[in-house]
Amino acid sequence: MDESSAVSACVKALASYMRANPHACDTAEGIHRWWFGTEHEVAMDELQEALDWMKRCGVIEETVAADGRRRYRRLAGDALLGALLTQRRED
Repeated sequence: MDESSAVSACVKALASYMRANPHACDTAEGIHRWWFGTEHEVAMDELQEALDWMKRCGVIEETVAADGRRRYRRLAGDALLGALLTQRRED
């Protein structure tokens, strides 16, 4: 995957949020609205790319609820999430 600074920033913001809120779980729309708030402007396509990348790397998992909505939650421990905050993404 091509390195995108916006997607990289999104991955770092997600990793930071998940370290601070280890039991957080939400849909992409909920993450966009509640996890980022107004301090981080992120486009939905960039958020989805970041979520997909983190899922492929085993950092988060995606579950499908009975209503068909996809929800995301962390799998990785604090050490891996911390590493994401300091390293560039590679695919």
